[in-house]
Amino acid sequence: MLGADLMAQAVERQGVRTVFGLPGHLESFFGAVDRRGMRLLHMRHESAVVLAADGYATTRRTLGVACVTSGPGLANAVGGIASANDAGTPLIIFAGRNPFAMLDARPQQELDHARLVRSVTKWSQVVHDANRLGEYVEMAARIALSGDPGPVLLEIPRDVATATVDEAAAAGSLGPVIRAHAPRPAPDDVARASALLAKAKRPLIVAGRGAYWSHAGAVLQQLNREYGIPVLLQGPSRGLIPEDFETVFGWPMGSICAREADVVIFAGGRLEGGIGFAAPPFFAADAAFIQVANIAEEIGRNRVVEAPMAGDTRLALEALRDGLAAAKAAAWDGSWAKAAIAPRVAKIESLGHSEDGQVHPLRMARELAARMAPDALFVGDGANCNNWYKATFRIQSSPGFLDHEPFGAMGTGLPFAIGAAAAFQEDGSTRQVYLGTGDGAFGQYLAELATASLHELPIFVMVANDGTWGSSRNITLRLFNGTTGVDMNQSRYDIVAQGLECDGEFAPTPAEVGPAFDRALAAVREGKTAVVNVLVDRAASGDRADPLVQMISFNRLRFGGV
Repeated sequence: MLGADLMAQAVERQGVRTVFGLPGHLESFFGAVDRRGMRLLHMRHESAVVLAADGYATTRRTLGVACVTSGPGLANAVGGIASANDAGTPLIIFAGRNPFAMLDARPQQELDHARLVRSVTKWSQVVHDANRLGEYVEMAARIALSGDPGPVLLEIPRDVATATVDEAAAAGSLGPVIRAHAPRPAPDDVARASALLAKAKRPLIVAGRGAYWSHAGAVLQQLNREYGIPVLLQGPSRGLIPEDFETVFGWPMGSICAREADVVIFAGGRLEGGIGFAAPPFFAADAAFIQVANIAEEIGRNRVVEAPMAGDTRLALEALRDGLAAAKAAAWDGSWAKAAIAPRVAKIESLGHSEDGQVHPLRMARELAARMAPDALFVGDGANCNNWYKATFRIQSSPGFLDHEPFGAMGTGLPFAIGAAAAFQEDGSTRQVYLGTGDGAFGQYLAELATASLHELPIFVMVANDGTWGSSRNITLRLFNGTTGVDMNQSRYDIVAQGLECDGEFAPTPAEVGPAFDRALAAVREGKTAVVNVLVDRAASGDRADPLVQMISFNRLRFGGV
């Protein structure tokens, strides 16, 4: 048995059956993965490798594994690692390295990998002994999955991966697989939060990533349906309860009602920029806050929290629910939330209906929403166009939504979609994956269309192609009434898709969007990745000046608004 076989065995013990990689230095690990009957998706760029592992891990609520080569390979991967770190996605990144005998000889493709990534990982380490590879993988998995989850890095020199290991010694180093769980909140903290909630007139729950990872959907539904508490779902938590636009909304659409709440429960979310730093104008200045977080360090960032609860999100919400039940509390009337967002809904419904010229991104989103299955997963990417996607889709199932927040790296959408589609295939699911992106974001990892095609991943991609970096274009027009450095061509991405063995469709006018989507969806049903290149009206971005249609928090903070 080689060290690489021990790596693959340890990965499989973690319940991971799909690995994402790019060859170089650790081809021995690729062979070991294949010998165990696991799946390897080899890709075109190392950052995309990590992002695809992120999409896989998030979709399955499990560990993700990425394997990249030494030196420039890991340097390329840093963007993906940083994104996963900010999102709190548990990943193991294996980085190759030249043999130990070449240490300090200045060989090609060499870096101090562990030191390079320490600021964007929970832990990074070099493995010196092949017999301990299984032990190190187990340790890395525990660290990645515990507390506030996140990525870890193991640097594996080539001669360690290819060394022959003592199988008996290696097997003896592996105990039972450990799954660390966040603790139950302290009774005093539960009592304080319950007392605050009992006084609320307009309570509101904002459910973040912690609600998703802790499988808190059932208790969120109880608090919403039995006790009438409106719920705003953020990031991957979208879909834990179907968004009915009555008392359950995605955060982007529903954020406008948050300022009406007098008690806000942040369930597994950080008080960060994506929610306006939990500050006015997004929330009332005199609102009281209950915050639930896996680790106490994240509580109280940017504002005082009246009722902190450190612990598992699902357990904390169940404790609040049990307190309401014990007190025989009456249900609240949550209709105030729908009334608060009514002006936003009306404004959005008034836009994007022109049949003339090029397409408004809202037209694209509406056409897809009319065709998207209730159990579909939607991946959002880009900035200008993503604003309109967030304004349209009502996510109905979980996992049902991924995008590049909180880090905000453009281009993550296609790798995320690849990882999600691979996760569904691994689990035998026929659920569909849809990607909505802009031309700027799409261009960053465009070659990964070849990855999707090679590995037969059925993904629907719609590209809002306005030939510009839309958000930055708006800024340059305000700053110096020009567009220097932001405009591009409205290129034929559909033809590129065809050249990379995908289906490619073109929709230059509003009337052609629906038929192009239908052709692309037919190709997806046949197992292909399909790209619809939609020519979008640049002027549509000007509609975002109205605060009522600003779905992304930094826009409203920058421009001012409600």
